[in-house]
Amino acid sequence: MDTRIESALAQMEQGLGTPLSIATLAAGVNLSPSRFAHLFYREVGASPARYLHTLRMLRARLLLERTFLSVKEVMALVGCNDPSHFSRDFRRIHGVNPRTCRLGASRASHDDTAAAETSATVTQVAALANRRRNRPRKPRPRARAPDNALQTRDERTTHTTQRSTVVCKGVPT
Repeated sequence: MDTRIESALAQMEQGLGTPLSIATLAAGVNLSPSRFAHLFYREVGASPARYLHTLRMLRARLLLERTFLSVKEVMALVGCNDPSHFSRDFRRIHGVNPRTCRLGASRASHDDTAAAETSATVTQVAALANRRRNRPRKPRPRARAPDNALQTRDERTTHTTQRSTVVCKGVPT
């Protein structure tokens, strides 16, 4: 793995509670934000923002399961400001809300993510981050034809057969 990306990953792990942007991470490794995002995606398999967000949600679950901190304190430690946003994102990634996770009801139903949360290696976090993104989607509805294209054949022929004849002066007919 590229040493610049490893450095950025270490910075993400250490600064979960602080607001991190792609620009600050890129500046920390002397890259432009677009080049940093490109290299990060190529090396890790997820965008920097998605990876950071998933890492924060994994850390939040660990803190909820292993400490006696309140949900608001956990939310502040992982760098989230809005409780409803935090709860919605937590539920989207882990399948349960933070309070249910605190009560321990989620341990039996989510064993597939337990290994990813304890070690939190790069590939496991990237796989978790991409799991939500690669959901099957409904196909887009096809565009309808304009109403004038739906004319019947008889209507089109009447328009073409009702042409007027133009008579030019000086030309024998």
